[in-house]
Amino acid sequence: MRNTSYKLILNDLTEAESVTPFNKGFEEYKKVAFLFLNHTGKHLFAEDILSRYREGAILEGIFEQENDRFIPGANHKKGDKMERTWYDVWSMDEIEQMDEFFDFFFACKLRHLSLLEIGDFLNFHFDYSFKNNRAEFQAFLNLSLSQYHETLLTPHIIEVINEWIKTDKPTDNPEDLNGSEKEEKIKGRIPREAGDHLTTLNLNQTAMLIQFMQQTGIILKGDYLTYTQAGKAFNILTGYSAHTIRQQLGTKGEIEGVKFEDYKELHEAITRIANLIEPKIHKK
Repeated sequence: MRNTSYKLILNDLTEAESVTPFNKGFEEYKKVAFLFLNHTGKHLFAEDILSRYREGAILEGIFEQENDRFIPGANHKKGDKMERTWYDVWSMDEIEQMDEFFDFFFACKLRHLSLLEIGDFLNFHFDYSFKNNRAEFQAFLNLSLSQYHETLLTPHIIEVINEWIKTDKPTDNPEDLNGSEKEEKIKGRIPREAGDHLTTLNLNQTAMLIQFMQQTGIILKGDYLTYTQAGKAFNILTGYSAHTIRQQLGTKGEIEGVKFEDYKELHEAITRIANLIEPKIHKK
């Protein structure tokens, strides 16, 4: 299952870039959006624009009402004559990995996300845009960090990306914990979406479960099980991002974003497990 909201859709990007805190650079963003549309031949003639609006609308009224939407372009041949064209920076066009300016829009999308979403976003594009080509994707990320670290990407975003690069590398040591068996390669990661109900617990509840299991000695803790290792283990078990789980476990104090309902639902899930065990005790 893929979270399609992580695709680079021009409309979504433009909407985010047009509002605070990103709107200070909106004019520069529009120039790049124009160049992308121009390179992909997405020009519109007057009748293309008018067809999107109610009957009787006129171009001047549309341009006045939506002054940030349509950018004039060069004349193009339509039938036997040359006509004026425009480009719609709020279009639903998708920017794909082979397109010009993919790196720019990728960096824009990154800064629209919460830090907790970045791991899932990178997992998505590793699969969707780079077809699981680890070397190509990591080279792309490193170049993007170098290019946009002073303009689009904050130090916090860069830190999260660098952590993802480090934790998502294949191990240099192919042996597992007992030193004799090769590590199993896990295929087909499932990028999780909010409310997908693939597992009973959400991400925060899963991180809480890990904490309580460590506190009660059900699983290892401290130097015997790092946050990174726990994240990878529960990534396999639940499909949640290993990097995001690691971040949540590393939060000082209470896990960020936890609500009363999270404790209640976790308690109910554990109670259901206890109810399954209880008849076995009585039988003895």
